[in-house]
Amino acid sequence: MMVQLKTERLFIRPYTHHDLEHRRRLSRECFGADNDAAVVQSWLDWTMLSHRWFAALAQPPYGDYAVALHDETVIGSVGLVPSLVPWGVLRDVQSPADARVSPEFGLYWAIVPHYQRSGYATEAARAMIAYIFDTLYARQVVATTEFDNAASIAVMRALGMEILRNRTGKPFWCEIVGVLENR
Repeated sequence: MMVQLKTERLFIRPYTHHDLEHRRRLSRECFGADNDAAVVQSWLDWTMLSHRWFAALAQPPYGDYAVALHDETVIGSVGLVPSLVPWGVLRDVQSPADARVSPEFGLYWAIVPHYQRSGYATEAARAMIAYIFDTLYARQVVATTEFDNAASIAVMRALGMEILRNRTGKPFWCEIVGVLENR
């Protein structure tokens, strides 16, 4: 069950070996990681194998997917991960059981700067959410980010997510959690 989605402007698909330079650009421009080709090639190999094995084992299609324009220009990435959410620091809890960490379908996105502020992250995330809800029948999806990532928080709001603040600030990647329930 590999994800291949088409929207009005985008094609979301598994990464291939042909995406090496696109992925290097994304890593460099979005995450400040200037990895050499061998490192990114290793990541591509792992990503492609994980898609194949998750599908063979009938597991959710976790991992990164290329976000491409219809002319096949790769402009970013969107993906699905198991995301551990510390609900007790996000909501007022009534009992210790309510404070437990639970695994959720975690959604993430990254668009290279040249293509940002055009709604591509929201469009790609909406397509993944529809897939997660309509195909995987997930109860909800979450997205996490840091307090100062205004762009990702704006995407969460555009998606209609409830925005929760982690009052402890730890872990750093879970300072803000967006939650969207499958209605």
